[in-house]
Amino acid sequence: MTYPPQSHDPNQYGAAPGPGGPAPQPGGNGDFFTEWGLKENPARPKKVNQLTQILWAYFGLSVLMLLLTVLAIATIPFFGGFAIATGIVGLVFHGLSIVIAWFVNKDKLGVFGAQDPRLALWIGFGLLGLFSLGGIWGGWGWYAAVGAIVGLARLGAVGVGFYLLAQPEVEHYLRSRPGNQPKPPAAPPQGGYQQPPQGYPQQQGYPQQPPAPGYPQQQPPAPGQQQAPPPGYPQQ
Repeated sequence: MTYPPQSHDPNQYGAAPGPGGPAPQPGGNGDFFTEWGLKENPARPKKVNQLTQILWAYFGLSVLMLLLTVLAIATIPFFGGFAIATGIVGLVFHGLSIVIAWFVNKDKLGVFGAQDPRLALWIGFGLLGLFSLGGIWGGWGWYAAVGAIVGLARLGAVGVGFYLLAQPEVEHYLRSRPGNQPKPPAAPPQGGYQQPPQGYPQQQGYPQQPPAPGYPQQQPPAPGQQQAPPPGYPQQ
């Protein structure tokens, strides 16, 4: 997917950071709800704030479903501890929405190594959609009806999340954050022993060095011929 050309207008995408644009406000001026995306953050574009708020709304619906499960135990006689265990496990799975919101708020999407930081968000929203489908059917009486409504509401939140991810405003903001870019490969260590790419050539023994210029070369005696002793050496 090719990246669309960026406009030179710093206000095209709201308060998206960039050269000459307003600097982000880490921590949301000490406001927890602003920092974690529950409230409007002026340092982020509007649709990015809507994306994080959708994730929190999804998690809020999951908490509501757990509370309804507790209420169903008191009103439906054959409901027991199994329903509570199922609700808690479901809340853990649906808590993936908070994990996704954390990666968006903290600009940590670069840890997945994708060129498009939205790839991990596409996958995360897809998993949330599968979890929502599993919660539509189940239970008895009013609990089944309310569960189906909550499941459909969660599916609607997932659909809105997909729509927001496809917006150029959200794509531009996520790509502009340094923490959402994939990390470059680690540089090789400087200094020390490094083996050449093809290895060292194998040497077959040591090469014979030629004699120095002017040094007399001795020829080995012919077979059957005795070498004469040097002058002055006593002959036997």
